[in-house]
This record gives sequence, C-alpha cells and structure tokens, in this order.
Amino acid sequence: MRSYGESLSCAPRFPSSALPVAQLLSEPELLTRELRSSAVRFGLQDLRPVASNWSNRYLGALLPPLVAAATLLRHRFPASAEEMAVSLAPHGEVAGFHILALGESLAAADTKERYDALLRGHLAPLFAQLSRQSGLTQKILWGNAVRWLNFLFDAAQGLAAAHGEQHVAAVAADRAQLIDSALWAGEENPLYMRRRRAPAKPGEKADADGLLALHSQCCLYHLLPGESYCGACPLDPVRIRSKELIVAN
Repeated sequence: MRSYGESLSCAPRFPSSALPVAQLLSEPELLTRELRSSAVRFGLQDLRPVASNWSNRYLGALLPPLVAAATLLRHRFPASAEEMAVSLAPHGEVAGFHILALGESLAAADTKERYDALLRGHLAPLFAQLSRQSGLTQKILWGNAVRWLNFLFDAAQGLAAAHGEQHVAAVAADRAQLIDSALWAGEENPLYMRRRRAPAKPGEKADADGLLALHSQCCLYHLLPGESYCGACPLDPVRIRSKELIVAN
C-alpha cells in the first residue's frame, strides 16, 4: 500500500505548479477545462463518464492516505478544500495532493470529528461542482467514494487484525458510521446507499452464500471507449436479465 501514501505531501508552501482545491471549486472554468482535456483524450463529447472517471482518479489519490491516517492512526490530516492543493498532470490526471501542516492526533475522537472536514468540507463541494459542470448526478460521485472507502476499509481491517480485536472493531465502527448509517451529523448521509447482491458468475469471488455484493451505483465506465460493465456493476444487463438481484439494505 506504500504507493498510495505518495499521493500526499507536506511542505511549508504549496508547489508553484499546484492548484489550491478551493480555487478549483470556486472557478468553474478550471474544472471544466480539466474535464474537457480528459474528454479529448477519450474522444468523447459526453462529459458524464469523463467526470466519473476523473473523480475516481481524484479519489484514488486523495482518500488512501487520509483514511489510513484517520482510521488506523486516529490522526486527522488537513482535508478540507481550503487546506489542500492538487497537482494536475496532462489531460486532467490527478498527480497528488499537498498540505501545509501535518494536522493533529485525535486518539479519542469519534468518526465525525476525524472525517467531517473530508466529507463536508471537500467531497460535498467537489461533487456539487462536478455535477454542475458535467451533468453527472451526484449520487454516482458519492457511489464512487463508497467504492473507494469499502476497498480501503477492507485493507485496513486486514492490517488491524494483526494488532488486536480492538483495532478491528475501530475500523468496523468507522465503516458503519461512514457508509452504513443513514444519517451523518444529524443530516442525510450521501454515502448511505442501497446495495444489491447477485449470484456470482463463474470465477467471481462470492460470499459464503454464493452471492456477490454489487456496487451501489454504476460509475458509467462502460461508456468510455473500448470498456464494458465492470464485474460488480448493478446495471450489467446480464445480471438484470437474471432477475435474481437481492436488495441487501
């Protein structure tokens, strides 16, 4: 997992080439330029799958170090849009994020205190702006975040198991509050989504009951040139035709 940590760096000043995230969100033309640059690479006019793919790459650079710190180390890095800058590579790719301070240790803090700046101070305004610029529904963007968080919590649980049951329970508690709770700080939790399970196809890794958990939202990856539905897509026509989808929550 070490390579994931390389997407976050700390220094007294942001690199001159980096863009403050708050500026990216407050100046719509900047985000539109990044999306159109990615669209050119794919040869697409439709910005919806481009925005979804861009968000997944953004989340893939942003979430791993922040989640590892918040859940495994009980440490909060600066995570709001006002506290971070992003480096963008050619064609709109996200190269990494930058912070000016290391944040603070929050050993006794609850999930909300460790994650609220990330969710409401960064992801919420980012997804709102992405939706406005591309026409992509915010639910898909939050579904992409759920996908990354589940991946990271699975990895964190495996690491925590070597350090005792209390660490495993701490990871499970963060997952439950972030993903499985309908409310976040008394408001509707955008990460809480209905998920379906379906009979696994040959070669797929299923649960003990033979069912596979599907993603909560389709990320539109199949609309990119040369791509198809992913293995856990809830819109995969083959699975839909089977009429054996089971609502999990």
